[in-house]
Amino acid sequence: MKKALYMFFLLFVLTFQIQAQKVGLVLSGGGAKGLTHIGIIRALEENHIPIDYIAGTSMGAIVGSLYAMGYSPDDMERLLKSDSFKRWYTGNIEEKYIYYFKKKPPTPEFLNIRVSLKNPLHKVKTQFLPSSVVDPLQMNLAFLELFGQATAACNNDFNQLFVPFRCVASDVYNKRPMIFEKGDLGDAVRASMSFPAMFKPIEIDSTLVYDGGIYNNFPVNVMVNDFHPDVIIGSVVSSNPGKPQEGDIMGQLENMIMQKTDYSLPDSLGILMTFKYDNVNLMDFDRFDELHDIGYNRTIQLMDSIKARISRRINYRQLELKRIAYKKNMPELRFREISITGGNEQQKKYIRKEFHSSDHEIFSLEDLRKGYFRLMSDNMISEIIPHAVYNKVDTTFTLHLKVKIEDDLSLRVGGNVGSNGANQIYVGATYHNLNNFSKEVSLDGQLGQIYNNLQIAGRIDFPTHIPTSFRLVGSISSFDYFKQEKLFSKGNSPVFNKKKENFVKLLVSMPFLTRQKAEFGIGIGKIQDLYFQNNVIDFNNDKNDISNYTIFGGSVAMDGNTLNSRQYATAGRRERLVAHIYTGTESYEAGSTPDPYNGTYNYVQSWLQLSYEMERYYSLSSKFVLGNYIRAYYSSRNFSHNYTATMMQAGEFSPTPHSKITYNEAFRANQFIGAGIMPIFQITPVFHARAEFYGFAPIFPIMRDEESKAYYGELFSKIEYMGEISLVAKLPFGAISVYLNHYSSPSNNWNLGITLGWQIFNSRFIE
Repeated sequence: MKKALYMFFLLFVLTFQIQAQKVGLVLSGGGAKGLTHIGIIRALEENHIPIDYIAGTSMGAIVGSLYAMGYSPDDMERLLKSDSFKRWYTGNIEEKYIYYFKKKPPTPEFLNIRVSLKNPLHKVKTQFLPSSVVDPLQMNLAFLELFGQATAACNNDFNQLFVPFRCVASDVYNKRPMIFEKGDLGDAVRASMSFPAMFKPIEIDSTLVYDGGIYNNFPVNVMVNDFHPDVIIGSVVSSNPGKPQEGDIMGQLENMIMQKTDYSLPDSLGILMTFKYDNVNLMDFDRFDELHDIGYNRTIQLMDSIKARISRRINYRQLELKRIAYKKNMPELRFREISITGGNEQQKKYIRKEFHSSDHEIFSLEDLRKGYFRLMSDNMISEIIPHAVYNKVDTTFTLHLKVKIEDDLSLRVGGNVGSNGANQIYVGATYHNLNNFSKEVSLDGQLGQIYNNLQIAGRIDFPTHIPTSFRLVGSISSFDYFKQEKLFSKGNSPVFNKKKENFVKLLVSMPFLTRQKAEFGIGIGKIQDLYFQNNVIDFNNDKNDISNYTIFGGSVAMDGNTLNSRQYATAGRRERLVAHIYTGTESYEAGSTPDPYNGTYNYVQSWLQLSYEMERYYSLSSKFVLGNYIRAYYSSRNFSHNYTATMMQAGEFSPTPHSKITYNEAFRANQFIGAGIMPIFQITPVFHARAEFYGFAPIFPIMRDEESKAYYGELFSKIEYMGEISLVAKLPFGAISVYLNHYSSPSNNWNLGITLGWQIFNSRFIE
């Protein structure tokens, strides 16, 4: 009897120990290499190995937090392979949230200095390079979306998550690790993964917090101290920095930043899996399958040892049911109240209107996304960090916004340097003011060999039910084709034409959907064309002819732009449809050309002008992009005094930067269709090679008769083409392009050159 009781007691103790056995999973940092962790988790679950606690650093914190709040390996795979996740770590914005109505016309600056007029000597911010490689615009909102519900469900206590969780970040000011066990889950994970220079750090309790890997990249001690598990499974996908080499800047920085981490796990504590990677970069998240499978296969190989060490089992189906139930109990992200830190009361009122039209009105996560991206499209706000705080009483969230208002004066410097002669110096200044409505005044100037411009503009935006923008523009400019130079050219005749343009224009804009705007314009302009009507010129005696135009007109346009770059885009879409009605007077002054009118030529006409332009890029793979370009143009305008004057005023087909500074009569007409394709090979995120091929078909080409007058040729009787190949490096301050192009007319028209910067010109009266 005693023996039976002893055996029963022993069996009871063993059963209790098996049931009580707790398992902790510790995940190291390592960027994309941390995808290996997901394969490990999948293998453990498939073999019914429990995970009772989880701790991680950096990428280990991301994977660990997802698992802790109820994500299965399949869920994590879907998320990390999704376009949404890719946008988070690239900073790109989904096209439907690009609020083009708020976008300002592009300028060619590479240096932006922000100054506060309230205290100009104390507060000056210079932006030459971005504060982080990854733009935090997407990430700020993504972490609310991803972790807001879980933070509410656990009541800010990480022990109450589906799996109790810890992560580590770094307080570099006090030179210590920070262990997160409560608070906002999104903030904890964001802090843990904020690798210096790659991701912008966040501020927690008035302290800038960085990547946890700086001080503790493998938090075994945190797991032991906080959870006391019986067995630990460790996954290490990183290593301490090696000895830095001369010329290896990243290696030197890593040695200066990262403290040595103890990546060991004593056998008495558990099982360690170490993975060595030499060819995986920090952001290689597109290698999910490869890295996941490495982790999965290694765990399967060690499964007998793991099972021998861990006798407790979990039912996979029951785990899934518990996981589904946990996530179903998470509150829906619905918002009512808005709390704003930063800005004055008028600015806060302006910000609130972007999310809901009246106070206490409930708005959805989608409303939050739209309002957030609308506000961040404005130059008035530098950053918005959103948080969702749950209210148990009415089961809604309060939206907490930490807003940083931009300094009110922006000073810009930029331009372009090129062998093609388009050497430009650009300077600009803008005064911003945000109160009940947004307003700004800007002054821009360009000085160069070809293009000179001074433009002043004022803009005011009213946050009415349909937001409305009023912009008044005044411009003085000249475009001198004579000063154009070429690094290499063959078969080109010199051009000595010059265009001067002064105008004032009022533009009224309203949003159309999110990616476009409707714009109504009215203005008056004076245009002067100076030219020679032949190529045999005696510069000592000959004078150029002059055509003067005074034009009054209005326009209606639909405009949108989601391209990912000011020039040399590789993604997105730009589209513009515009109708103009003009009336104007033309006068002519003869230079050395005989004038049968003896200076009395004066011609009044009115005309209709329609144009459509579209540029779009399609991603065919991770390396290949195909772009296409279309431009259609129609003008009922009559001919000017002579052929050259007519061509100077005709519509131009200029899809490439080089063609925009080139006067080429073969690509000008009053009615035409032009189209092109642009195959692009993305070598790296910085470098790409692009080829561009365009065809140009004047519906009725403009011809020159024996008296240098213009007349229309036969329908589609002339077809022209141009092509260009280039190697482009897109840098934060500008683009470098080495190109070779060819035009079908004039004959043997080849051009080789290099440019640095942004070749961007201000708006013109007729465009």
